Amino acid sequence: MGLRFRQTFTLFPGVRLNVGKRGMSASFGVPGATLNLGPRGVRSTVGLPGTGLSYSSMISPAGRRTVAEPSNSIAEPSYWEPPSHPGAEPNRPTSEPYIRSGGMREIGSAAVESLTSAGLLDFRTMIVDARTQRREIEADLSEARAEHGHREREQNWKQKPIIRVLFKKRIAKLEELIPMLAAETERLEGWLEATHIQVQFDTDDAAQRGYGAMIRAFDALRGCGAIWDVTSDRDTNRVVERTAASRELQRRPVVLDYSKSGIIRFGGKAMSFANANGEDVLIYPGMILMQRGDGEFALIDLRDVTIEFGGVNFIEEEHVPEDTQVVRHTWAKVNKDGSPDRRFKDNYQIPVCLYGKLKFTSNTGLTEEYQFSNAPAAVAFGQAFEAYKAALRSLGDGPSKN
Repeated sequence: MGLRFRQTFTLFPGVRLNVGKRGMSASFGVPGATLNLGPRGVRSTVGLPGTGLSYSSMISPAGRRTVAEPSNSIAEPSYWEPPSHPGAEPNRPTSEPYIRSGGMREIGSAAVESLTSAGLLDFRTMIVDARTQRREIEADLSEARAEHGHREREQNWKQKPIIRVLFKKRIAKLEELIPMLAAETERLEGWLEATHIQVQFDTDDAAQRGYGAMIRAFDALRGCGAIWDVTSDRDTNRVVERTAASRELQRRPVVLDYSKSGIIRFGGKAMSFANANGEDVLIYPGMILMQRGDGEFALIDLRDVTIEFGGVNFIEEEHVPEDTQVVRHTWAKVNKDGSPDRRFKDNYQIPVCLYGKLKFTSNTGLTEEYQFSNAPAAVAFGQAFEAYKAALRSLGDGPSKN
């Protein structure tokens, strides 16, 4: 399992590096991005201008070649089945695919290829490189471990008293080879560790307090009795349909939780909004990460994200969560003045619930809407999100120091 070395190679267009007898050692960069090259390898650091956030990764450990390929590592989204009849309790998470009803407008984000903020394109490239590097190293490490185990088993067998005298030379070679294989395995394990992207949260006190407040608001938000991903909608004809609702929604119950990415390392955990009709929304300090099943992903600067939040009245024909405020009642079929339409024999009353709304949008195509049984919790999170965004913007737009 040999390692290949090249004396001269191109790192980026227009930048050519030469390797001498003493190895290479140089550093260069642009505002927000720095490349450090030394005998231990190539380490890249990218800062998010104006946030104080910086990202560092070992792009190529010493003696390691890199090949640009996509990764297929991705966690499957999770969501709940809607109740099967009015008043039923929500079911547990299911992998059944989302299907939009006819006549409804899709509420969902654009393809992940177009969602990344311009300021995070370099960081995205770094992640692709690190993921590719990790796949290569994992394959080599698996091979090294297998070879090491195989030679140890051979050594144990040939050292048995009865047959040891027949394999003295081979045993001597194994005694030299096995420590070398162990050292190679250990080195590959170190390289594997170095391929993670480390996210550093290094901002001023106001931004760190703002992020902490958003985490606390998220804790309250994920404790709501019911959480729905609003996947599509349509405008109703209130006169023809005899309804008090101006908008009909298609929604799927989902869960909010904390999550960790397999390639991005952060001291805490990302706030994860499960997405029934697309990629989950993972909120990190300063950015949103969205990954698709085929390995493509997007990074969105939080300062590019607009959040709409508030309380909304919703005519609930299913189960009413315990933490929901019922503001009034209406009828399944109503007249313009809100009175029941007596032409319908089995007309019945329906509760009007006060739910919370969160809608994330960006100019790159992010569009995700959620509904919450506890309206104050949704409003509190929206306010915390806006306060954190304001704290990031107050840091300025100058280059970060890495």
